[in-house]
Amino acid sequence: MGAWNYAVFDDDTAYDALDDLRASSEINTDMERYFDEVIQAEYVGYDEGHYALVSAAVIDSVINDIHHRCDEEDYFEWTKSLKPLDFSSLKQKAVMAIDAVLSRDSELKELWEENEELYGLWREDKLTIQARLRQ
Repeated sequence: MGAWNYAVFDDDTAYDALDDLRASSEINTDMERYFDEVIQAEYVGYDEGHYALVSAAVIDSVINDIHHRCDEEDYFEWTKSLKPLDFSSLKQKAVMAIDAVLSRDSELKELWEENEELYGLWREDKLTIQARLRQ
């Protein structure tokens, strides 16, 4: 696991997901696909979980003006540039995707549970994003 802390963007794979979203010409379609992959999965893989969580965090940043800790210097400018897009139809899928990532059938959850010190913080971070997207 290439994680250095518990937040969404504290992992190498999260930056791969962010790079793919930034390069996307159909970001809503790609996000929906990432959400659907984890919602429909019998077992949520590591990469798929990250792609769903990063997509949810980006929507959270755009809709709720949340400044997630992110090492990409222009992350906040980029999310502001997404304001004209309508992500409202993806909010419910984002909520469901977070449930899938936090479920017992998730590689990310299994790996984070091994870290007794940070697991609770990791989980709470995702639940906080989920709660804001439910509004």
